[in-house]
Amino acid sequence: MALAEINGYRMHYEVFGEDDAPVLALIHGGLGGGDGSRDTINRQAAALSAEYRLVFYDRRSCGQSDAPVDGYDMANCARDLKELLEHLGIARAHILGSSAGGPIAMQFALDYPDMTDTLILINTMTYSQEAQREVRRQELRRLKERMASEGRSAAVERGLSDRFPQMAEDDPARFARIVQENLERLDGIAATHQAYVDIGDSLESRLGELKMPVSIVHGDQDSRIPVECGYSLNDGIQQAELFVIAGAEHGLMTNDAAERTRSAITTWLRKVQGANKATAAAETA
Repeated sequence: MALAEINGYRMHYEVFGEDDAPVLALIHGGLGGGDGSRDTINRQAAALSAEYRLVFYDRRSCGQSDAPVDGYDMANCARDLKELLEHLGIARAHILGSSAGGPIAMQFALDYPDMTDTLILINTMTYSQEAQREVRRQELRRLKERMASEGRSAAVERGLSDRFPQMAEDDPARFARIVQENLERLDGIAATHQAYVDIGDSLESRLGELKMPVSIVHGDQDSRIPVECGYSLNDGIQQAELFVIAGAEHGLMTNDAAERTRSAITTWLRKVQGANKATAAAETA
């Protein structure tokens, strides 16, 4: 565990694996608050660090990172990761974005292609789909209305219960902790929601600029970001490969499909790395 001042806020990050291994930087999901990277670390770090040097970090207003008053737009969030990698002395990495981390990963790959070996997009979307934008608008609207009518504490409790209906009953201590943490960073959570509503077509219109290998992994039972969004990404990125996980819900990095998702990621990365080695050998022959 480490804390550092990165791009204007105190960021919590963790690194696993050997220093000379290929780097895989992982951007967690969620629209602010919660435990940040913790669940993904618990589910994935031990296995993935056998082959990769893993870089996890908590985004603004998430996990153990600070909640600054601004800086939540996609370009600046991509810069957060850029400056973290530079802080760690890392010149290039495989970039993985899960759910709400996907747009940041796409923005990073577009803005910093020379730092992006491959792009891996897990149960995510560009947020250009009007139906999906409206879902996020309604979430933000409900949050603001509840803050005004019920108070900040009740707004946080109801919002967390909407996302995780069983948490208060199944793990009341965790529920109470996250409520308190989210309450302390509520303005940052609202700013995060607004940043995703504001994406518009800014990513969708630039997908053709992505030239690195891209893997898209989506569950066909995803109720949060429908699998059609994965197909749409695949259609928009010429060199992408789509892997659909049968029977899988949203949260592929941490749910019951986590092992199948990890297998899809590592199998694809080995294939890409093998192809790159073969190309390099042919060019030097």
